[in-house]
Amino acid sequence: MTILASRLRAGKSEWDLPSEFFKAPDRNMTGSSLLNNGKGTLYHFNGLESDGTWGKLALVMRTSSDNGLSWSHPRLIDPEHRHRNQVIHGTSMTREGYLIQPCDAVHGGEGGTAIHISRDGGETWTEPGLGAPEPKFEQGKSGAWIAGIHAGVVSLANGDLLAFGRGNDIDGRMPMSLSRDMGKSWTYSASEFPPINGGQRLVLMRLREGVLFFASFTDTSEGDNAKSPKGMILKDPAGNEKTAYGLFAALSFDEGKTWPVKRLITDGQGREFFGGGHTGKFILDDTHAEPRGYLAATQSPDGVIHLISSALHYRFNLAWLTAKP
Repeated sequence: MTILASRLRAGKSEWDLPSEFFKAPDRNMTGSSLLNNGKGTLYHFNGLESDGTWGKLALVMRTSSDNGLSWSHPRLIDPEHRHRNQVIHGTSMTREGYLIQPCDAVHGGEGGTAIHISRDGGETWTEPGLGAPEPKFEQGKSGAWIAGIHAGVVSLANGDLLAFGRGNDIDGRMPMSLSRDMGKSWTYSASEFPPINGGQRLVLMRLREGVLFFASFTDTSEGDNAKSPKGMILKDPAGNEKTAYGLFAALSFDEGKTWPVKRLITDGQGREFFGGGHTGKFILDDTHAEPRGYLAATQSPDGVIHLISSALHYRFNLAWLTAKP
């Protein structure tokens, strides 16, 4: 596996042709993430295998101070080839300026997420929970890992960390993990969101406006659910309820306690798209959105939220999310 990059230049509607971005010869390069620290530095994190699979990854970091034109020499911030280093998109910064990089803690479909933390801008790193036994992800229980793989993590205003993950479902819902000690321990509970599964990855981030933004899917879209998806009751800003299917966004204005705004990511025009990856073809209309995809997101300085799935690029802003349909 190699890592490619493409640039959507300001004011343009088409992406540049992709080119190779990062590659170590004869190595698998599973897992990539980018972060703009808002102070002129871009961070790139990547997994680095010992050979051709993705079960024994080391963790690599490099930086750019010229908008990605050139990059520092890659540095191994965890040189051990092992689990807990499969990079997940969603590198974030806390209010204190700490860098947080989530990584899958296991080599499988569920089993938790680990985090790596730097308190000095990436110079040194610690890994809370390293060496602790795998937790039992049950309602009200605590452990040293986040529940679910491919987790999204966000720092709350009071210093807590909030995370949602894939797999390790609790009472048939997506698991939610909360840490009050910067990732040393996590308490598990069932969220209000449906669980997700293969070919799906969520996004959790804080918008520039201070609101928490969450993007995920209404059902697993696998097996029997692919033929008879469960859907999800969404209430629009006008108070109308409808059953929706596929990719949706939710907003929290109280640091994740409630998520009163949930909206399907669709323009409602009734068109067919090809989602690439495990997604394939699907119809996008007023009650159906993309059924699955590996999500990544950022918000540009103009306030536009850029949400990318396995093959598609969605653009919208907070006003669209909260507007009446």
